[in-house]
Amino acid sequence: MAPRTRIHTSVRAVRTLLNPPDIPISALLRARSIPNQRLVKALGISSTFVSDDPGIHDVFTREAKVLITAVTAKDGWSRLVDVTESCVNRFLDAESLDYATFVRSVTLSVVLAGLLGTDIEDLDPADVAFVTKAINDRWAQSKSSTGLTTEVLDRINHHIIRWAIAVVYSNRNCLLRDAFMTYNENPTDDQFRAFANEGTGAQPSVEAIVSEVLRLHPPTRHITRAVVVPWWKRPFVPSVDVADVEEAQKSLVFGSDPESFNPMRFHASHSAPKRDQLYAFGHGKLKCVAASWAPPAAAVISAKIMAKLDGVAFTLQEGPCIGKREGWEGWSIERV
Repeated sequence: MAPRTRIHTSVRAVRTLLNPPDIPISALLRARSIPNQRLVKALGISSTFVSDDPGIHDVFTREAKVLITAVTAKDGWSRLVDVTESCVNRFLDAESLDYATFVRSVTLSVVLAGLLGTDIEDLDPADVAFVTKAINDRWAQSKSSTGLTTEVLDRINHHIIRWAIAVVYSNRNCLLRDAFMTYNENPTDDQFRAFANEGTGAQPSVEAIVSEVLRLHPPTRHITRAVVVPWWKRPFVPSVDVADVEEAQKSLVFGSDPESFNPMRFHASHSAPKRDQLYAFGHGKLKCVAASWAPPAAAVISAKIMAKLDGVAFTLQEGPCIGKREGWEGWSIERV
């Protein structure tokens, strides 16, 4: 009998699994929805992530694109930048703040106020902190549940916490910090993609920094697909295929020393693959609709936070290690 789970770790295998040739959207949705059925009870999700109905998928995708388009247009983007700064200021209200709670609270508030139109004044810091902790705790409980898929749970948590990681990497390095400070002053598409000081002293673009964070810390580390075959074939094929995105993105395809954090691997002078070969947002017909919008939005959040961590008003107190969901003990933002 074939193993129940087959794990794909190479870039080519992950790409093929997520975007198989000549497969209709209905079959792709079914393969995604079957492993996610436990989420219906665990988290109350009823969206396209747990449904194989193309109609539900079309409505979800269309409505998401409308929201994203509204905040991508010039006026919408300017408002999002202003909302982000207001959210950062709103949560800097104490002498000492738990770092992970602060980043989660700011990010959730930016989504609620910047994307969904909630009034910032209605977002009580204590309530937001409670909700983000509940999401994180629920994620932890679900991770320990037998057989519960982690795809959407990873999306909830890692989409939030990776901005904390981006801030940490960049706050440690003056070149990376300078890139974010320049973007903070001029948050445009051109500035997002701009490398500075071309040559031996080249400074990475903010896009390259965010891409490197997504490469090493993908929001969705494992993407699961059910293997749908006639009943008589089931003993001979795996029941589940898993794309190990985290492992694939640390392969030598991404250049030498793939375990290290090096945004310059995305510079044209390097032979690293293009950014469309990152699978942090999935790939193919079911790729996340926010894949293009999320990186610059994440950069705005990171830039606004770093602008406050100037060593004059606030400073980042580092803990023993860079965390993921857990592991942020000892990290705090301190008023100088």
